Amino acid sequence: MSVKKILLLGAAGVAAVSMSAAMAGGYTHEPAAVDDSGYYIEGHLGYARQNYFDNQNWAANTAVDTTVNNNNRGGFAAGVDAGYKINRHFGVELGWFHLPDVNVNGITQATAYLTNWVLYLAGKYMMPLPWMNNTDAFFKLGAAYRSATLSSAAVITNAVSSRKSTFVRPMFATGLDYSFSDTWSGIIQYAYFMGASNSFPFSAVNTGALGTVAANVFTLGLGYKFTV
Repeated sequence: MSVKKILLLGAAGVAAVSMSAAMAGGYTHEPAAVDDSGYYIEGHLGYARQNYFDNQNWAANTAVDTTVNNNNRGGFAAGVDAGYKINRHFGVELGWFHLPDVNVNGITQATAYLTNWVLYLAGKYMMPLPWMNNTDAFFKLGAAYRSATLSSAAVITNAVSSRKSTFVRPMFATGLDYSFSDTWSGIIQYAYFMGASNSFPFSAVNTGALGTVAANVFTLGLGYKFTV
């Protein structure tokens, strides 16, 4: 038998086997891409660095730099956020953080706290890390609404015209997200919220303001993605 006939018979045999396998369901199609969109919620706990101790305006007009253990350089922070993952790489998120309460009075005075929180809306970009299984690097960029309130018991050398300050500033955050399962993930994050130099203006005209310092927030978190 010639080589040509052998090749023709071989090709016919392969075709016959292939047809039989197809009729028997031997072929499988590639699965469709998994829809990675959906809603999620996250909780965060950690430390916020906000340095009132070394701020010249606060040191000159309050006793914030004369006491210890009053969160004048930073303290406990906690936050929650909820978002929608549009696809594998993009999402939108609404979040809230409680920042450390700072005692601005001296040790011989009654405690008087500066309290503040921040609400933000941000776009989120996610990028899978090929060398770390189930891990995404993420970056958030958006706008933050920050509210700071100074206790009426605060002793201030130069009187301020208002004890409440609200303002909107840009914010950003970055970190890593590790998926334990289809629904649960662990998060490590750094977020930056700007301060405002014109917060708590002094009553006397053109004499400046106490200001609000920036917050650098370092947290660990737990996230849950809704599957329905």
